[in-house]
Amino acid sequence: MGNKVPKHVLSFETLRRAGLSYLGRYAASTNALKLVLRRKVKRIEGGSDNWSPEADNWINEIVDRFTRAGLLDDSLVAENLCSSLLRRGTSFNGIKAKLAAKGFENAVISQVMNDLSGDAEELEAAFVMARRKGIGPYRKKEDRKTNRRRDLRVMGQAGFPYSVSKTVIDSVDT
Repeated sequence: MGNKVPKHVLSFETLRRAGLSYLGRYAASTNALKLVLRRKVKRIEGGSDNWSPEADNWINEIVDRFTRAGLLDDSLVAENLCSSLLRRGTSFNGIKAKLAAKGFENAVISQVMNDLSGDAEELEAAFVMARRKGIGPYRKKEDRKTNRRRDLRVMGQAGFPYSVSKTVIDSVDT
């Protein structure tokens, strides 16, 4: 009665199924999938960080297969994340930082950032951010002048260039 049967046995097929299940629920980058599969291996191995090198080979093979099959596409995931962040009012600098934090390669980040049309999109994102924060033109008229420096600081801390921040904060009506 004291013998516990392991719920899962570590094998290539177990990891492949776990990867497919994860990709069925989330649009993931190759780095994110590798992290998920490594956590799975660690869980199956009982929390030990010293698992067989065979498991790392399996993870790399699974990622390669999924990439060749079109299930993993870092550039597509990065583009979708980028457009989502722009809609939420994130600056270009903030987008670069978020993509880097998610583990995307520099080449993918550069490609996605080059695809952005430039100042118009960042200006639009800055207006979205100002509206969300209730600053600049979205503040009561009597409070705008007294809070101008604070609003510029908030925009700068969010990663927007001074010229874009100044344009948004000093705009008269929205």
